[in-house]
Amino acid sequence: MRISFASVCLLLALAAPASTQTVATGSALAVEHAVPFGTVTGKLLLLGKYLVFVDDQQLDASFVVPKSIIESLSADNTAITIQTNEDIRNRSGDVRRLSFRALPGSDLAPLTSWYGSGQAAAAPVAGVAPAAAAVASTGVALAAGTTTYEAIHNHTFGACKGRLLVSADQISYESIDSVSHSRRWEFKAIKELKQSNPYSLEISPFSGGGYNFKLSGTGMDPDAFRRLVDRVTTARSAK
Repeated sequence: MRISFASVCLLLALAAPASTQTVATGSALAVEHAVPFGTVTGKLLLLGKYLVFVDDQQLDASFVVPKSIIESLSADNTAITIQTNEDIRNRSGDVRRLSFRALPGSDLAPLTSWYGSGQAAAAPVAGVAPAAAAVASTGVALAAGTTTYEAIHNHTFGACKGRLLVSADQISYESIDSVSHSRRWEFKAIKELKQSNPYSLEISPFSGGGYNFKLSGTGMDPDAFRRLVDRVTTARSAK
């Protein structure tokens, strides 16, 4: 997705008054952005449903990332990795993976809060740890009604560990040791869910590759799985 430089300027103008602390959805975040043969400094701005990178050296190389196309966003210490399902034009050309490093003194909390916000509360799915337990174990606050499973994602070769989150309208996987395998699926984008036993889950989206998971703990009991399937089916029929 290519949003013009003029659109970037318009979004910045709408964020007035001119200040790095401009919008209610979060503060400007000073970062370095990875580009071919080095990095460039700039700022990440949270403007409503848009994430804007303002390039300090080349303003016309700034770009906008609509929240709706972000598949995954991870913030580990100072490293920020964003995976999209549409192309974004930066200095590297058209890419779907963006890498940043937060500069000293930057607070990542507004960014992670922005990415996880906007989800309505839902009834918890039985058989999983409540959100409060997830906060205690991970230090990351979850949206109300979100349930979590410890999970292993099986690759073609090898696997990675993480957690599977079921919220009001989506399933997301946050990999702990391989952030490039983190994903997010809105219910309406899921073609099929399969469960051979309470400790396995297969997600097949309409676009992109499928994911196979091995669940830890008590797993996902059959009743919880059926409720999840019902929610996915309802979301698809409402498209």
